[in-house]
Amino acid sequence: MKNLKLYIIELLLLISIIVFNVVYESTLYLNISIVVITIISYFLFGFQKDNSYIKGNIVRIVISCLLSFFIVTYSIGLFVGFHKTILNLSANYLVRIVLIEFFVIFCEEILRFIVAKKSFDTMIPLILFTIIMCILNIIIEINGYNFNDREMVFIFSSVVVVTVISREVLCSYLTYKVSYIPSLLFKSVIVLYEFILPIIPNLGNYLFSVFNLILTYFIFYFSSKAIQYAEKSNKYTRKASKRIIYIPILIGLIIIVVLVSGFLKYRMIAIGSNSMVPVYEKGDAIIYEKVNADKLQIGDIIAFKQNDVIITHRIVSIKKNNSYVFKTKGDNNNAVDYFDVQGYNVLGKVMYKVKYIGYPTIWINDFFRRGEINYDG
Repeated sequence: MKNLKLYIIELLLLISIIVFNVVYESTLYLNISIVVITIISYFLFGFQKDNSYIKGNIVRIVISCLLSFFIVTYSIGLFVGFHKTILNLSANYLVRIVLIEFFVIFCEEILRFIVAKKSFDTMIPLILFTIIMCILNIIIEINGYNFNDREMVFIFSSVVVVTVISREVLCSYLTYKVSYIPSLLFKSVIVLYEFILPIIPNLGNYLFSVFNLILTYFIFYFSSKAIQYAEKSNKYTRKASKRIIYIPILIGLIIIVVLVSGFLKYRMIAIGSNSMVPVYEKGDAIIYEKVNADKLQIGDIIAFKQNDVIITHRIVSIKKNNSYVFKTKGDNNNAVDYFDVQGYNVLGKVMYKVKYIGYPTIWINDFFRRGEINYDG
């Protein structure tokens, strides 16, 4: 059999998964076995040159789709919130989580590329490899689930199994049609971003799964179109793939301009103090809605200007003479604010908070103003 060696390699991979992930439960030995099998495959089959000219086009498509994915999900995070990741900058963490995990993913994609390019007259070796990689990633994820009820089985199937299968099928498609570079880029980013970013959107299991499926679909759709066009017109494909990179950039710029400039009724600002703890704290950001003073009530949190500083405190009393006058207080402050807030100084009512993403604004202000501004948010 022409593919006998490939089947033996895949059998070794499957045995390693069973032995080191099910029997002994050793992630270290499993990773080592993947690296060793990749090295053996390299010496057995060599490394075939990939399709270089279409590779750059597909890489741009993958980058564009990934950027769009992050822009959309983190924009939704402005409304549903964020939560911290386990990121830390210690050398042990960076080596153990980032470098080692990336190296293992790199070996997996190199092995996938070897299998894809050395499959003779049939797709069966690549299909089997894809199935094995699905089994590997599903087994890794299964440890955090308790299957005592049907609901948990459904959650695991919809959140983990479907996501893993779609991801591995896409990687095999990109590798077979183009190169290991697009699949390596996609898989390393989508697997590792939770370990290298400080915060991630709190989307919930189902929404997270849906967005991952949408991401894989769009990468597949645009990549398949580019591959089809490449057969007809190399020049057209290169122009189209270069244009697509501007789409997520444009989306991001529009969102930033809308929220920061206040063109619409919503605007986002950073919080520079802890006067409203526990509602929000320094480093968070809030989104306020522009409203008329007559729409505000006691207990509302408002953003207002006082001596050219934007403050966000809670209304504790309202007086109405010729205009509205508000007394405010920070939830974490001992006393009511000494000043009155005139209705015309009210910018809006605080509607949403966004955890942690206000820090860059605070750092920039601290750098340029050297602490001269008294943040009281």
